[in-house]
Amino acid sequence: MFKQILIALTLIVGLSTGAVNAQNEKTPLNVAVAADFAPTAKVLGKEFTAITGIPIKFTSGSSEDLLQEIKKGAQFDVYMSANTNYPLDLQKSGYTNGSPYLYALGSLALYAKGKEISHNGLDLLQPGGFTQLVIADPKNAPYGIAAVETLKKLGIYEQVQSQIVYADNVLKAYEMVESGKVEAGLISYGDLKEGQTSQAWIVPSRMHNPINQAQVALKGSGPEASKWIKFMETDTAKNILISQGYGVTNVEEVK
Repeated sequence: MFKQILIALTLIVGLSTGAVNAQNEKTPLNVAVAADFAPTAKVLGKEFTAITGIPIKFTSGSSEDLLQEIKKGAQFDVYMSANTNYPLDLQKSGYTNGSPYLYALGSLALYAKGKEISHNGLDLLQPGGFTQLVIADPKNAPYGIAAVETLKKLGIYEQVQSQIVYADNVLKAYEMVESGKVEAGLISYGDLKEGQTSQAWIVPSRMHNPINQAQVALKGSGPEASKWIKFMETDTAKNILISQGYGVTNVEEVK
């Protein structure tokens, strides 16, 4: 009888401890992030968790693909796009808690692994300067749109169109250059690793429309989503953005 009581008490204590542990385990903030920003988001996420104690789970993909996933019912707390149009689309369609806010300015860069690109990059970005050039698919990715705008601004888009290779998103475009599958790419400067930035040419902003990147809290998200968006306003976050190759701007509502 005494043994049975001890077993019962042990079970009760075990169940109670499990319940306490379950309560102490915080649910991660679920963030859908544009592929170009995923590496930087992870750096920011570690700092955010260290400050707030809130864990974060990132899911990356092209801005367009993530938009469609959300509309199909995917459960995310925050959507970080590489443009402003998609977050506004979600707001107008009733998928958000509040308005989108700018969080970063993207930079388009020309990168060819192992090549020292001249200060203006135009030698490589000419017909005959490369065999293949990878860009993010302009149907899905803002960086792809900026790449096409750049080639058109240079007046060479029609001439090099047959040599363009399309990647699903801008991070995959970088990976194709890095793996040697293609010679060069118009990618996100923020995706370049230490030591690679000196080999890249930042495309002047006048060559394409601004890559204003916006994020928005999604319907059903809790106060943690607001804390993340507020965190992006801090000097800590801005310093990380600059160190990762992004431009910073006043965190303002997108209309």
